[in-house]
Amino acid sequence: MKLLLFVTLCVLVALVSSAPAPQQEVQIVEYENNNDGTGNYNYRFALSDGTKQDETGQLKDLQGEDGPVQAVVKTGSYEFTDLDGKVHKVTYTADENGFHPVVES
Repeated sequence: MKLLLFVTLCVLVALVSSAPAPQQEVQIVEYENNNDGTGNYNYRFALSDGTKQDETGQLKDLQGEDGPVQAVVKTGSYEFTDLDGKVHKVTYTADENGFHPVVES
């Protein structure tokens, strides 16, 4: 009986000591959003955990299979810190030729 109680106590201590630390609430520290109503826009934000994102979109006239078309060309980047503290950044362009990311680590 004492052995069972001892083993149960050891398991409980191990579970409590391995519980993850509570995470702090992430706050928005910077925010901007502009839209001219014609398809052109830009936005950016930054969070207290180091996460950042920005994007610009511009309306572009293209030649489609059935004639002229308009599309929004996007450029931007986002950045975050992983659980090991390493910062990752992706810069990208999305246009008539597809999505083109450049990953920096």
